[in-house]
Amino acid sequence: MAIIQQVLQTLLLLFSIQLAFLICSGLGSNFMIGGDVLTAGGQNLTYMEYSLTLQSDCNLVLKNGSTRVWETMTGGYSAECYVTLDLNGKLAVWHPRFRYPLWSSGIMSQVGYYALVLRYDGTLRIYGPQLWSAGSSSAQLTAGIVGWTWTKTTESVLYSGDVAPIGTTIVNGNNELTLLDDCNLVLNGDGATKWQTGVTDRTMHDCYVNLEANGELRVKHWGGDVLWTNRVASPTYSEFVLVLQTNAMLTVYGPVIWSNVISGAVSGKIDTVSAD
Repeated sequence: MAIIQQVLQTLLLLFSIQLAFLICSGLGSNFMIGGDVLTAGGQNLTYMEYSLTLQSDCNLVLKNGSTRVWETMTGGYSAECYVTLDLNGKLAVWHPRFRYPLWSSGIMSQVGYYALVLRYDGTLRIYGPQLWSAGSSSAQLTAGIVGWTWTKTTESVLYSGDVAPIGTTIVNGNNELTLLDDCNLVLNGDGATKWQTGVTDRTMHDCYVNLEANGELRVKHWGGDVLWTNRVASPTYSEFVLVLQTNAMLTVYGPVIWSNVISGAVSGKIDTVSAD
């Protein structure tokens, strides 16, 4: 009976991975979303000179150019390995021969959708769970006085504290989030409007997009007045990310639950248990 249960568990695991391949919708240039699968043989996360790659020997490696800066140290296996980001925020390296991961980030949170991001500074961070997605909150006017800062944005991710002025805010493939000169924030995908705030100001043309430290997305005047907000904020002040996914979903994830810096420069194998 125990052998039958083990076989059924293995088949169920393989089926879930195959299903994840079919429904994979969030894998972007520098991020992957919970449910996505990263495999060896060409798939990787990249930002500028940084890259996260699952090698053909099952070792998950983060490099700065040709310099290795972090790894899971799970080499020595075949090219059948894959990387998953579970719906509890755990990152893991798997091999079909084993019922348990070769390596795991070890951090689990509440069930939901999470995002693994290769940041502009070359670090890996897991954000989540999902706090908000476009369409789940209608456009509303509000007012307030807040400060602002100017920091760097990536191609498909906006971080809390970042400021994006009028023009293209973030872009992923054929999907583009743009703040128009009338202050309307619009998401276009494949030439069609997918979502917009609908809030405009045609008089000043001095607005910008900002993701607050509590995950709230806002469009503001440079003077500080808030033109639009999604009105969804976390009680936790931390780092959040606004991600434009390949399926034209616009989503806020956070706070940070794991970082390769916090976990150390190198992680060893864990939970290596044979299914035999």
